[in-house]
Amino acid sequence: MTAGIDALLKNVDQLRRSLKSGPGTQVQANSDCEKIRKLCSIYFDTRSQLVDSEDALTADGVFKALHTAARGKPSRAKVVDLLARAKQLLVKLEGAGLASAAAKFAGRRTATDQLIIETLLDVCPSAAGAYSQALVDLGADKRESWRGPATDLREALRETLDVLAPDDEITKEPGFKPEKDAYRPTMKQKVRYILKKRETPHGAMAAPEHAVQGIEDILGGITRSVYNRTSISTHTTTDKKEVIRVHAWVRLVLCDLLEVPPE
Repeated sequence: MTAGIDALLKNVDQLRRSLKSGPGTQVQANSDCEKIRKLCSIYFDTRSQLVDSEDALTADGVFKALHTAARGKPSRAKVVDLLARAKQLLVKLEGAGLASAAAKFAGRRTATDQLIIETLLDVCPSAAGAYSQALVDLGADKRESWRGPATDLREALRETLDVLAPDDEITKEPGFKPEKDAYRPTMKQKVRYILKKRETPHGAMAAPEHAVQGIEDILGGITRSVYNRTSISTHTTTDKKEVIRVHAWVRLVLCDLLEVPPE
């Protein structure tokens, strides 16, 4: 299912970039309007594969608005904004799809997980240990806190990236610029560096980069929840679902980085 969303994400981003740099304040070319309508058709063909949620309903509205706008000569800025919003929603829906699939295997060590661990033992043993421990913890029915496995998963990815993409090598790259408020290369920059060195097509880098952003967003949310929640028992179930999502994202990125075939 996520493969379909990934392909749609690439098409949305490509069209957004193309229209953003186009001439005039309106989309005048019939060919461009046809591309917008075709993109909307692809979305609704994919719609049945998406997890039903508020985000999915919002995405429905965005693509309906795009399709309606493309029947005339729409404002270029409006279309670009709608496509940017569509991209944000598709990233969230992709994460929800991964989490839904991962929930079926929460706490169970799949063949892909085992291959990741075996590969990490050669690349970074401490990352292998963190990833393995997170799977053990995810198998628990109840925990007072899910920060432990969430942090282990993130650290497994971070340590792997530090080995495969050392800071000093990235900062020497032509044109390297640190991201805002970052004092060292970010995980996202490390992923891009590794895939670029392998001559991975630019479009194919989008999925792991989106995954890394998803991991950071979820971990930030779980950390903030420690200070905002007054009842642990009310929210630990929610946190487990979030950690399952982190596992899905981390597994996706590690499969790309370690060249492990996903299931």
